[in-house]
Amino acid sequence: MHAKIGINAAPQAVMNWLSRPENTRHWFAHLRHAAEEMPDVGLSADAGAMLVRWTAAPAGEMHVTGRGHASDLTLTFSDTGHVVEPPVEEMSPDDPQTNAGNALRSVKSHVENAEGGDPDMHTRGVVSKEEVEEMNRDKDPAAT
Repeated sequence: MHAKIGINAAPQAVMNWLSRPENTRHWFAHLRHAAEEMPDVGLSADAGAMLVRWTAAPAGEMHVTGRGHASDLTLTFSDTGHVVEPPVEEMSPDDPQTNAGNALRSVKSHVENAEGGDPDMHTRGVVSKEEVEEMNRDKDPAAT
């Protein structure tokens, strides 16, 4: 399984961020679909190949490509024995594609410092659906 995302940062900046073990907590939990405990992910980085690997299930790798201030980050699972866990929330599916997308968006938001893709970070300048509904209720008292 492959997933890919574009990041507005130099490839070396993305690689530097990914290769720091303290940053795994921001993206690896999305792959496991678990919030309880962070295992030792078995992180290894090959700066020459622009590749980061991990051995904890679901094992895989991320490969950084690009030039200038534009990078592509590709995530590939090497562990095909993913055991689906029951969702933490009803709208929170546990499938490799969703989990990979969540992990990549988390990396993107942290590297870009955009506060957007990571569920724990608020997106600056973006109004939530709840805020729009509240504004509409305030404009039209009959809507309540």
